Amino acid sequence: MERGIFAASIFAVASISAPAMAAEYVLDVTAKPEQTSRFEDGREAVDDATPTSSVRILEPRQQTPKQGGLRVYVVNNSGKPFNFGPESITVKMQDGTTIAMLTYQDLLKQEKRREAWQALAVGLAAAGRNMQASQAGYSYGSATYSGNTYGSFGSTPYTANSYGTATYSGYNAGAAFAAQSVANEQNQRDLQAMQLGQAARREDLAQIMKMTTVDPGQAFGGIVHYMIPSTVRSSKAPVPITIEVRTGDEVHTFQATLAKHKG
Repeated sequence: MERGIFAASIFAVASISAPAMAAEYVLDVTAKPEQTSRFEDGREAVDDATPTSSVRILEPRQQTPKQGGLRVYVVNNSGKPFNFGPESITVKMQDGTTIAMLTYQDLLKQEKRREAWQALAVGLAAAGRNMQASQAGYSYGSATYSGNTYGSFGSTPYTANSYGTATYSGYNAGAAFAAQSVANEQNQRDLQAMQLGQAARREDLAQIMKMTTVDPGQAFGGIVHYMIPSTVRSSKAPVPITIEVRTGDEVHTFQATLAKHKG
């Protein structure tokens, strides 16, 4: 298959974006002599083609401290369909250790846990503000007093001294209403920010690659995620890895390295 036809097929696949997280590790894919290297939007893409299938691996924009990601696209040039998803991709270390790939279901579970903890934090913050606002209309205090009294009983003069401490309390409905209004406004802002963030992550998550049947002549692709192994996290030098992509009965192999981002 000609490279131009492959590029046109890939262009037809919908573009999707990876979740916006802090970059921590860099994936660098190196083209072998029989493979082709090209750039898309500043990122290197490596193509591997056979008469029956073509695969493109595109380096991601960002990585995360514990999870990495890459884009994989395939074109089925054979005469029969094949199933393709994260389960069709294997990432291996030099010693043969397999890096765990994450499916859509894995990532969905992670997102649900994140949302539950975030909702708890927002709820606790709102409860604290409401409690504080409910006390805003009340005022409490104490005061001391002293005084002298002069007089006489018959022809006998007297002087009396008095002193002590008094407490007082009051309630200002206007101050309470103002404090509650401020608390409600902040609670609403926090809730909206949480909902917008969750909606954005769910939208990104919906675009994560899922197992799909690729019919003859069709192109398919998307983002896949994998766990960054502890060996890579502890290494000061780039760690070689091998990426195997299975398209039906064929296996396309790519050489790459994972390294800590030095930016």
